Amino acid sequence: MKKHLHRLLPIIISLISVTICCETKKTKSTDINQKIAVLDSLGQSILKEGQVVGFSVAIMQGADTVYNQGFGFMDVEKTMPITKDTRFLMASVSKLIGSTLLMKLVEEEKLSLNKTLFELMPDFPNPEQAKKITLEHMISHTSGLPEYAKVIDTIFVKTGKAPTREDYLNFFKGRDLLFEPGSNYSYCNSGYVLLGIILEQITGNTLQQEFDRVINEPTSMDLKLIAEATSLPEMSPYWELVDSNYLHYPHWTWIQGDGGLTATSIMLAQFPRQWASGVIISPSSFEEMIMPRILTDGIQTGYGLGVRNGEFFGERIIGHTGGHKSTYAIMVYFPARDVSFVVFVNTDHTPTNARKVFGLFAAEYLGVQPNEPSISIKPLNDPSKYVGFYGAHNDKTEQIIEIKLNEEGILVYCYKEECFPMAYIGDHKFWIEEWPFDHVIFEINEKGEAIAIKEYFTGFYSLLRKKLKQNRF
Repeated sequence: MKKHLHRLLPIIISLISVTICCETKKTKSTDINQKIAVLDSLGQSILKEGQVVGFSVAIMQGADTVYNQGFGFMDVEKTMPITKDTRFLMASVSKLIGSTLLMKLVEEEKLSLNKTLFELMPDFPNPEQAKKITLEHMISHTSGLPEYAKVIDTIFVKTGKAPTREDYLNFFKGRDLLFEPGSNYSYCNSGYVLLGIILEQITGNTLQQEFDRVINEPTSMDLKLIAEATSLPEMSPYWELVDSNYLHYPHWTWIQGDGGLTATSIMLAQFPRQWASGVIISPSSFEEMIMPRILTDGIQTGYGLGVRNGEFFGERIIGHTGGHKSTYAIMVYFPARDVSFVVFVNTDHTPTNARKVFGLFAAEYLGVQPNEPSISIKPLNDPSKYVGFYGAHNDKTEQIIEIKLNEEGILVYCYKEECFPMAYIGDHKFWIEEWPFDHVIFEINEKGEAIAIKEYFTGFYSLLRKKLKQNRF
């Protein structure tokens, strides 16, 4: 028996290896199934809050689908369940896709980021403004253009007629810039609606044709503008929560450039990896897009070219959000993990919005606690340097926030009549327990003075407020 043992040894080792391998795979499969069950339960608990008609969540790890599930319904009568094939509005997530299309045209030498609005649109009604505004300004929200949406959207919601190129140009006629291009940051749809017009003008194609050519064909995705998708049976209607009632929210089929694209959650979850890996645009173009822009006074924003930067519990994230009265679309990519999250909600004006759903799902999936900062709280030696009033350039006085020390000597963030304690977590960054997924970062000059505050909602950069000399502009 002993003399044959050496012959049997490789077979025994092989059988042991196979057994261990199978047990490992079984354990991993069990872990995944348990995770899916927990996420399913989380989705059902969110739905039971009764503040959304329906929503969809997709998670991808690399090229693998980790999670893809729909919750609730497309209709308030609850006859059409949300499925994996349900299509939703991406809203301003479309800005990231549109900027990607622009970068492809830059690679093809059809456009350049330093082209001025005047060169691209000589009939822009304010030529002196147009000569100072570049494409880069327009897609980084640093152009200073006034916001068109509240005026034009209101008019055309009433009339039902799609705005024309002339309507947009007439809006800008006689209106001043909010600030000199490149000197400040103010999130604005105007640069993107003009970008949509310019892209069609340069290519001679419709935006849908260009999205097909640059995005859909190389990736096998099927992103559609709402004008193309509104009649599809899988396209979810939209609802607005008003006084506990759900009112039908009609699709705005004229929206393109600054919004308007549609997708399923799993379809959009495939985008970040292909965007980052060179399938759609070059790696250098990708890096150019995600790089936060720096203003003329040296302050760094958290926004690139159609890309929100940020971090979620200490990990870098990039992507975008979209919505109207509340956020109903979010696409988040964790580059270091190669993990993407997409959440769509078909209900506007609800506290259970896409940001909140993403935060809860991501915290569960990543195994972090939403009521604790990712980095331990640190002592703060000189809180007084952060004290002052801060405001975005186009804020009204009542929207300006104040950072001050309360009676206990704790630094607090004050908005209107409410103040929230701030916990220092290092590098001029503060966590606010009242908003577990949010944080703020102070911009400090060479003298060690706080000159601006950047606010991050559910991890993503959202707002820049510069320090004011007093509590008004």
